[in-house]
Amino acid sequence: MTTESFSKVVSSITDIGSDWHKADIVYNNIKNIKFMRNNVDNLQELSGLKRNSAVVVSAGPSLHYSNTLETLAGSDYKGNIIAIDGSYVKCLKAGIVPDYMLTLDPHPTRIVRWFGDPDFEENMENDDYFSRQDLDIDFRDNSIRQNQENIELVNKYADQTKLIIASTSPSNVVKRANAAGFDMYWWLPLVDDPDQEGSLTREMYQSSKLPAMNTGGNVGTAAWVFAQFWLNIDKVAVIGMDLGYKKNLPYNMTQTYPELSAMIGDEDLSSDYFPEFKNPLTGEVFYTDPTYFWYRQNILDMISNTDSILYNCTEGGVLFGDNVKCIKLIDFL
Repeated sequence: MTTESFSKVVSSITDIGSDWHKADIVYNNIKNIKFMRNNVDNLQELSGLKRNSAVVVSAGPSLHYSNTLETLAGSDYKGNIIAIDGSYVKCLKAGIVPDYMLTLDPHPTRIVRWFGDPDFEENMENDDYFSRQDLDIDFRDNSIRQNQENIELVNKYADQTKLIIASTSPSNVVKRANAAGFDMYWWLPLVDDPDQEGSLTREMYQSSKLPAMNTGGNVGTAAWVFAQFWLNIDKVAVIGMDLGYKKNLPYNMTQTYPELSAMIGDEDLSSDYFPEFKNPLTGEVFYTDPTYFWYRQNILDMISNTDSILYNCTEGGVLFGDNVKCIKLIDFL
């Protein structure tokens, strides 16, 4: 059950995101045109076991408290493995080389860190984004050594993964991906209704002429959309798609806490803004926040509107509902 004040914040997220990123995404879309040698229409059609199923590896905290990555790495799975930028290095460290990796976020300094950041010290100065959150422990450790190891690891395996890269990606991500040797396929994020007056999507399409894809507001959902509707894979599972947090995690360690605190004020930031859900598979209680709740609603709406089935093998989190089958990853594999 959510409150009116919570719902009001959720309803404002689309406009906040648009206002925040508008200038960057339009600029990046134009600047990246010279690199757009291939787009997602140029991907080879799948066949056999690769067409039958896929596992999307999102980057939620369950990757670090469950054994889903270890289960996937230890299996003889022959389907597609689709990582996102935030889970890619974690996959490589587990011995998994993804078939595809998606990147979406236009942030000018943070996203490149997932690829190993050549300007690590400069970009991390006075930024607690990684150290504050319940994300990969390795990324919490603001270590020059750790970053260099990630650069070397990505360089070693990049040419074995197709990078599905948004036209709105920042220039340092594009430069780093090129240097690492990724085979890049471009696409345009559907950020609004292209039929509406003043549409950013339509404006960007007129520049880049790229195929557009719905993202649900985040790269994890975009990866599921890519697998389900672009690659037309029959059965798609997700892991690491928590869209929420363990009940004992302090609110100030959540992903968008600083922005939410600035909007609401610390004195009014109560549990009303962090509704709880009981996971139907594990019975454990998790909580979410306005942004993750919005992501959750977006993907549930897409599943409902397309009569799709999503196999949620996260083994935790708050993503459940009609046509979401919450099962153990070992049972999907």
